[in-house]
Amino acid sequence: MPITAVMVLAGACVKTQTLPMPEKQCDSLCIHVSSVPGYSHLDIFIYSDSLDRPLEQHFRCDKGQSIKLPCYEGEKIIVGLANLRGEFGELLPRTYEAMENLSMRYADEDPSQPFQSGICYLQGGSTAELKLSPLLCPIHINDICMEGDAPLCDPVASLLRVNAEIPILRMDGFHPSRTLDGPEGLEFPLMMMQALPFDIAAVPQRAGITLYCYPNEDEQGLSGGGTELLISGFQSGEPREFCIPLGKISRSGAIYLDLELK
Repeated sequence: MPITAVMVLAGACVKTQTLPMPEKQCDSLCIHVSSVPGYSHLDIFIYSDSLDRPLEQHFRCDKGQSIKLPCYEGEKIIVGLANLRGEFGELLPRTYEAMENLSMRYADEDPSQPFQSGICYLQGGSTAELKLSPLLCPIHINDICMEGDAPLCDPVASLLRVNAEIPILRMDGFHPSRTLDGPEGLEFPLMMMQALPFDIAAVPQRAGITLYCYPNEDEQGLSGGGTELLISGFQSGEPREFCIPLGKISRSGAIYLDLELK
């Protein structure tokens, strides 16, 4: 079930769904949220850490470092989903298992407000620490140059074999079943392909370009399924391409590249 079947809501911290509540005393819970980058709004799901792990409460909150909510007694699993672009409606994940089965599509990401998620556990007490992390991984292209006298003209940087979809709570084990090789159909195509602002020559120049991909731990190289950076252009009037394997990309990983094309 793609997360992005939903639409953005605005407003203060409000309970957005009416759920059957257990007959237990309701206490005050303070959730301390850490997030890099920041977020605009946050959906909080509180699941009972019991046999079936049912959903007890769901809130949508504005941005904040400390969020106070009512919470029923007992051990809890708290899930935070930031920057969701809509509401769940009837698709609200009513158990923690259903939440684990949700996925986010790369094609539905906005790199200016990337989707983020996090989990924490409450085993007594009235405070919880929730750390959010994005799925998108930035690829920063810094200095770039080219061996030889003939420059690479009209260069374009793009990504190959970008992981197309990820379970939202997964932290490792990223082996894509489907990948993308071009920005067709993307709402924000510049996160996958951008033209460089200059021809690439022997003297290094600062490109200052950032592309974005999803984590991908598959093997690299032309015969593997790993994500690669492609620099393409024209040298002496002939098309040329340079493929740079990016290695195993972990969740929340950032890659910084200084390139010399040979």
